[in-house]
This record gives sequence, structure tokens and C-alpha cells, in this order.
Amino acid sequence: MAVLECPFCYEILEVKPPDRLHTAFSFAKPIPKSFHKNIVTKKHKCQNLECKKPITIFWYAPLEYFNRI
Repeated sequence: MAVLECPFCYEILEVKPPDRLHTAFSFAKPIPKSFHKNIVTKKHKCQNLECKKPITIFWYAPLEYFNRI
């Protein structure tokens, strides 16, 4: 489980990574060649009743992780 803040209203969001490989996340698409394989895009909606804006989270496997192994 990852704890994030809504980028619009700063409400706390709890989201689950798509799998064990894609552990890093970003609200913006990661820089090319900074991640392993592919990016998994997940759409969420802010749970704050006054906000409810759509939030796109980009999940990826950072290359730094693979360099440490």
C-alpha cells in the first residue's frame, strides 16, 4: 500500500501498486530510460467529496533498483 496526497486538494489517498515490480510512482510520466520495461497507468478519483478530481498515477520500476542487485 502506498500513501499519497491528491495533487489538487492534498487529501490523503491510499493506493495499491499494480504488482511487485512497479513500486515507484509519479503523477507525471517518468523520464524515458529511467525505468525498467514498461509503465503501468492507473486512474483514480480523489475521495474528498469537495474535490473528486481524476488522478492519473504512473507506476514503474526504477532502473536504480536494478543497478543495486
